[in-house]
Amino acid sequence: MRPQVYWINLPMAGRLAITARPRAGDWLDDEISGWRTQGIDIVISLLEQEEVTELGLHREAGLCREQGMEFVSFPIPDRGVPESLRDAMALAQAVSTKIGEGRAVAVHCRAGIGRSSLIAACALVCSGADPAEAFEAIGRARGVRVPDTEGQRAWATAFRDSAIASPR
Repeated sequence: MRPQVYWINLPMAGRLAITARPRAGDWLDDEISGWRTQGIDIVISLLEQEEVTELGLHREAGLCREQGMEFVSFPIPDRGVPESLRDAMALAQAVSTKIGEGRAVAVHCRAGIGRSSLIAACALVCSGADPAEAFEAIGRARGVRVPDTEGQRAWATAFRDSAIASPR
């Protein structure tokens, strides 16, 4: 079974998607291979270590690399926001740059709604989008309202304000 990837409609050279975490166990290899088959170059996991252990995803990073994909771990608490604005800014700018270079980036958390849409929105903000417009585009792709919490929505606005105050 092919993993569901939600591609966000972008006027850029590359592509950005959000997705739920891969299924573990006997399905993990196929899930990771399915991501690669769909053209994903870079996987960003927002799961915390406890979730990785609980969900049985300790092999995810290695399998992504075996499939030729870059793997980035950037843990964020479930239904939460990044602890460091500076680190989130660096990640979002890197994602924006990679997409501008024509790469395909997929961001995942547990369900592919809250944390993943927050980081995807921040990457779009780095490309000039307004947070509300970014969440609207992501929600259209995902088929549900994003993000999970008003705190995540407010954090994206603060992220934008910080990005404006200190451009690259």
